[in-house]
Amino acid sequence: MEVLVGPPPTIVPPGMNTLQRHLLGQVVATMLLAVTVFVFVLLLGNAIREVLLLLMQRQVSPGIVLQALGLLLPYVAPFALPMGLLTATLLVFGRFSADQELTAARASGLSLACLVTPVLALSALLSVVAILFNAEWAPRSRVAYKDVLMRVGLEMAGSLLPEQQYIHDYPGLVLYVGRSQQSRLEQVIVWKLDGQGRAEYWLRAEQGRVKIESGSGRLQLELEEVVAARRLATGWVPAGYARNLVYELEPPSQQPRRSPKLSEMTWEQLFQQLHQRIQQGIDPTPVRVQIHQRAAFGFACFSFCLLGIPLGIRLHRRETNVSVALALVLVAIYFSFLLLAAAWDTRPDRYPQWLVWAPNFLFQGLGAYLLWRCDRAP
Repeated sequence: MEVLVGPPPTIVPPGMNTLQRHLLGQVVATMLLAVTVFVFVLLLGNAIREVLLLLMQRQVSPGIVLQALGLLLPYVAPFALPMGLLTATLLVFGRFSADQELTAARASGLSLACLVTPVLALSALLSVVAILFNAEWAPRSRVAYKDVLMRVGLEMAGSLLPEQQYIHDYPGLVLYVGRSQQSRLEQVIVWKLDGQGRAEYWLRAEQGRVKIESGSGRLQLELEEVVAARRLATGWVPAGYARNLVYELEPPSQQPRRSPKLSEMTWEQLFQQLHQRIQQGIDPTPVRVQIHQRAAFGFACFSFCLLGIPLGIRLHRRETNVSVALALVLVAIYFSFLLLAAAWDTRPDRYPQWLVWAPNFLFQGLGAYLLWRCDRAP
């Protein structure tokens, strides 16, 4: 009877060789560490000014802080996941190339495309997970987090006209504010409704200010650079321009209540908003931007991975700081497109809903080309 002495045999999953499994394991381990770091940073960035400072001042209990951080976790996870995967691919394939392991794999007859297939499959799976987070779990957790802040009195009481949501609190009007910082407003749109609830004219201002009249309690909108349009049977036609305009709002028909922003709505709620705005004849571009952004950003995992693999190989470096710096640059480029689309969400003529797809097309196209070049390199 022959006794085998030595380590137990390695079990390789069907269809995956040892080197593929090694690369996949390295990417997963590095990604988990990077995602943990990014989640920690994003959690602090969101909660430090709202919750942690009050904990230090002993105005809230540690339980409230832990609850708030737990509710924020599904919200920041879709942002941390692609950034962590990009960092992992740059680090792992940079070391893989620097240690001449890629050269050895090619000498044994393995192509780069074969080696990276499991990693790309993982990124596609993570994209599906990210889309699910963006569609349901992230907005629900954000709304729950805001509810916690309201319970402990942290909600900004000065948000008389909250940003990024359609406001129905004033009779005969629908308002939309792109940005709101205390009393300063940006990208303000006012739709005047007729008796059938359809928009008959609108005002658009790039900037403005909100004030409360003493005594009456009415809101005054001091708008700047105002353009107007009126609905006719043939469509919308320009109705005038004013450098400054004061617009008074009647007292609300009911006590204003906090409704979720577009960024805090679920997929179903966004499509309901889209249908409602179209029925009212109100520009639904902000809703369209949110819907497209949820879908497009879900593919960031696959885009970052496809570009990160050949860039890591071309870096040919083992240093962590170089890979992390490159990852941050790529993330900044990707998010610049999303920020530009958000800034244009009241500009339907610029088609911001399609701009959110541009970084995916750019990164995937460039990544596929660089991967093809690396695979053909001697």
